[in-house]
Amino acid sequence: MTAQGGDILAWLDRAISERERVAQAADATDPSPWTADLAEGTGLLVRADGEPLWDCENSSALCMTAAASVHAALHDPESVLRRCAADRKLLELHSGRCHSCPAKDESGYLDEWTQFDYGDVCPVVELLADSYGWTEGKR
Repeated sequence: MTAQGGDILAWLDRAISERERVAQAADATDPSPWTADLAEGTGLLVRADGEPLWDCENSSALCMTAAASVHAALHDPESVLRRCAADRKLLELHSGRCHSCPAKDESGYLDEWTQFDYGDVCPVVELLADSYGWTEGKR
C-alpha cells in the first residue's frame, strides 16, 4: 500500500478496535441485548437481564426520550461488535489484495470498474473509513 493507503488502513483498524474495546467493556457490565421501555413517553434503557441501566452515581435510572432510548437500544454492544466484525470482513476483501471495485469516472458516476492493486486505496475502504469519522481534515 502507498503511504496514504497504509495510513487509512492503520487509522481504520484503530477506530474499529476502539469501538470493539468499548462495546466489550459495556457488554461485560451491562449485557446485551438492550431494549427500550417506552412507558409514559420517556425511554428507560434496559439490559438483557431486565435491569435498567443506571447513571454514574447509581442514584436513578437513566431515562431519556423515547427516540434516544430506541436509538441506544439499537446500538447495544452486540450490535456494535457485529458491525465491527462485518467491517473487518469488508476490509479483508477490499485492502491489500488485487480486486475490482466500482470507481467514479470523470463525471463523478460510479459506473466504471477499476482494478485496485496493492498501491491503490479502494473506494470501499474510503467509505468505511468515512463511516468511522475519517474526514478530509484528518487525512
